Amino acid sequence: MKADYLFMNGEVITVDEQNTVAEAVAVKGNRILAVGTSDEMGKYTAEATKIIDLNGKTLMPGIIDAHIHLTIYGTNLLGVSCIEHHIQSLEDLFVDLRKKVNETQKGQWVRAWGFKESNLKEKRYPTKEELDGISTDHPIVIIRTCNHTCVVNSKALEIAKIDENTPDPEGGIIERNTDGTLTGRMIENAHMQVFQHASYTNEEIRKGMKLASEEFIKAGITSIHDAGGYGEGSETIRIMQQAVKAQEVKVRIYAMVGSLTNSHEFVKKMVDAGPITGLGDDHFKIGPAKLFTDGSSVGPTIATREGYTHSPDDNGIIYYSQEELNRILGEAHEKGFQLTAHAQGDRAIEMLLNCYEAALDSHPRQDHRHRIEHAGISSPDLQDRMKKLGVVVTPNPVFIYANGDKYLEYYGERVEVMYPARDFIEKGIVAAFGSDAPVTYLDPLLGIHAAINRESMDKQAVGKNQCIGIMEAIRAYTWNGAYASFEEKIKGSIEAGKLADLVVLDSSILNQEQHKIKELKVVLTMIDGKVLYNPENHTSNDLKMKVKV
Repeated sequence: MKADYLFMNGEVITVDEQNTVAEAVAVKGNRILAVGTSDEMGKYTAEATKIIDLNGKTLMPGIIDAHIHLTIYGTNLLGVSCIEHHIQSLEDLFVDLRKKVNETQKGQWVRAWGFKESNLKEKRYPTKEELDGISTDHPIVIIRTCNHTCVVNSKALEIAKIDENTPDPEGGIIERNTDGTLTGRMIENAHMQVFQHASYTNEEIRKGMKLASEEFIKAGITSIHDAGGYGEGSETIRIMQQAVKAQEVKVRIYAMVGSLTNSHEFVKKMVDAGPITGLGDDHFKIGPAKLFTDGSSVGPTIATREGYTHSPDDNGIIYYSQEELNRILGEAHEKGFQLTAHAQGDRAIEMLLNCYEAALDSHPRQDHRHRIEHAGISSPDLQDRMKKLGVVVTPNPVFIYANGDKYLEYYGERVEVMYPARDFIEKGIVAAFGSDAPVTYLDPLLGIHAAINRESMDKQAVGKNQCIGIMEAIRAYTWNGAYASFEEKIKGSIEAGKLADLVVLDSSILNQEQHKIKELKVVLTMIDGKVLYNPENHTSNDLKMKVKV
């Protein structure tokens, strides 16, 4: 059997059981044919074989982002970005919003995303009145980077039927001035409810999914675990499947059954409908049933057992009572679903573990791989329970880089057990890394950098005791992600017979200085044996060409 592609003379990080570093890989069709030395791979060469000389660069398994929001990331690309370098103040943002208003039909939504008040000169949110000054004919919504808070204008409040007499929804806050008037800021469930009215059309969602898939592939991401979006979840999953079938979305998808709004209703609908975790194929599969239990780590609105360090009387928001959590997820477990929930604070994690214990006591199941999304403040007692229950966690090391200074302010010494990758490894808890993009940065190499260095963007140490090694970080972004979706036998490592999902970096990651990991770039991404990203197009047309990446 001859290869379609031969990757030669490289640093091949296989992520096999022995963490073997090989030199060459042969690919046939959509599978890995063989792994070994460059000389050994020579026997697979044919006239039509495309030979890629890596010249010492890293070849590694395709990145599996175990927690990301495909729809939100994609539709954000259709709105105003608050993370552009030129936006240094509220007025800079207002200029871009005015431009968008001028391009948008009256009555249609104007949306901005990625807002972070601490990044701006004023260090505050815009007011409802300031947004009214931009337009009262267009509903305007500015979504904070965490996707748990937004600010809206009067037109948006009118459409959402929210006024001074509207009570706070359960698990949410409609912020008010001291005189009872609305500020325009919507927190947690209040934000989620507003965005039901600001949702995108199906055509916009599908267009956004395609754009997001292209960005993911450029970043070396070959598989994602989609953590849901706004709106009615079953409609989003339907559109997602259509986009995958039409090959508009080319990353592999493990779709969580959850949404940012009324996730319990979507879970109930899917449980009653009959499909369970694992339904699908190698390109699209139904994932776990997912709820939200608490809020945002940088809100801060996560549910903690003790008050926040900077605000001792505040310990966050809980979405469901223990009884409700047990009932909703317990039924999904009974029907065969893998379970998961967004749980950031130690109080929320404790409640979720209580739920899993109750579900497994009532209906025991081997190898359930129930998950915890984020697992933010994972104290030692909670880690012990995770290990005992066989729980998989999906921490987000890039949060340390992006938000570490705020974590130190909000949680104090608890940063020592925030997203504690070292503890998870030492206790034998499988931790699959995810970016949570667009909540924060997409780049998995930045995520690997953050896990290794545990420093914030401004170089503050944030729980240095939780630093891990480069091979451990790569495994968390590859094989562990495959394990979290019951797919470790077909992907997540470079071994003969597995799917040919591969990534090439612009140099050796093992020889890169520890504090410069984030500077590495992806120069080739292969999914299903097809090169989908290769900006210099090294492997096109000339089938005999021996190329250098």
